[in-house]
Amino acid sequence: MRTALLLLRKLPRFSGLVLLIWSSCIRADWYQAEGSAPLSLGADTARQQALEQALSDALLQSGASLNTTQSATNGTFSGQQLDISAQGELMDYLIINERKQQGRLWLTVRADIWPGEHRREQCAGRYRPGLALSTITLRHPEQGSTGQIYELGAAVTSRLSSLLAANVNITSAPGAPLTTDTALPRSAGLRQGGDVLAAHQQARLLLSGTIEDISIEDGHWSKWTFSDIPRAFHMRLVLEDSLTGDVLLQRDYQTRSSWDYGKHDRVNVHEQGFWQSEYGMAVAQLLKNASRELVQAQVCLKAIGNIVQQSEEGVLMDLGRREGIQAGDRFTLMHRRQLTPGYYSESSSTAVFTVQQSHADYSILLPAGNEAKITPARPGDRLVQLW
Repeated sequence: MRTALLLLRKLPRFSGLVLLIWSSCIRADWYQAEGSAPLSLGADTARQQALEQALSDALLQSGASLNTTQSATNGTFSGQQLDISAQGELMDYLIINERKQQGRLWLTVRADIWPGEHRREQCAGRYRPGLALSTITLRHPEQGSTGQIYELGAAVTSRLSSLLAANVNITSAPGAPLTTDTALPRSAGLRQGGDVLAAHQQARLLLSGTIEDISIEDGHWSKWTFSDIPRAFHMRLVLEDSLTGDVLLQRDYQTRSSWDYGKHDRVNVHEQGFWQSEYGMAVAQLLKNASRELVQAQVCLKAIGNIVQQSEEGVLMDLGRREGIQAGDRFTLMHRRQLTPGYYSESSSTAVFTVQQSHADYSILLPAGNEAKITPARPGDRLVQLW
């Protein structure tokens, strides 16, 4: 087995893209992906960005992970600092389809990727932590006056929720207020009230966001009549683990695309027509990128359950089939003691418990070994999944 560090060939703008190859004796795999970019950027730039986006998607399919805080521009990842930690090497690619549709260039690519010996999928278990999604808001509501798109945040939240639903356990509907406890001695933000949210809404993950900028270049009526008017879209998302306080993902997504409407048009951002416009498609592409990264950010989390009670039947844990827990899963005990509201001390234990029954929203566990039999498991303690 050999390990080498290689730079991606054929894409000069991907100067920062680093690939890690683990093995030289495994056959290459083909991955198909699609990328797009606005034609208003110019034919060469649009083609380059669409190609970069498609290859990024193919690498992510092969088990890569994005490790960068760089923004996305025009529906693709921008800049010279894009780093992808991939367990494989991009050997070659083939553009199998190219089309122009509604002001965008679309490329379909087949990428030949030499896989690594250890795939990212090895950590992707059945666990589906609950996620509370708060409504994404406009940082500057006055920017929505052009087009009367004050509801853009709600529309973006709904669309992002739909993209996540297949792979993420969303426990609170977009628009539902999140429970917080203002008495907790923490700074304002997602962490405030995290314990209350996790306990009462079964949401371990907290996702919030703001649309930082939707400004549009204004001008004389002739510019609106005869020219493309570019409009910005800049969104910031934060995904946090309410149990640990860790920020799993914090990223900005940016694009700039033509605004297809008149200066005084009133636009319904909830209708499909908006999402089929050039601006809407650019935003939709960013949301696809964001949803993919949000899913990846939580796939390797270990299940952490709270002990509700201990009885003769066993230990009752507040995780069940909804979170992907099945009979036979093993957990180790963690003692937890509250020091003051919002603050706890935790100590690990080697006592192991096994799931005997898994119900929709809870499980029953029994001790696995003598140490677990003599170790008290009290309400408030936690169980951490063993892999």
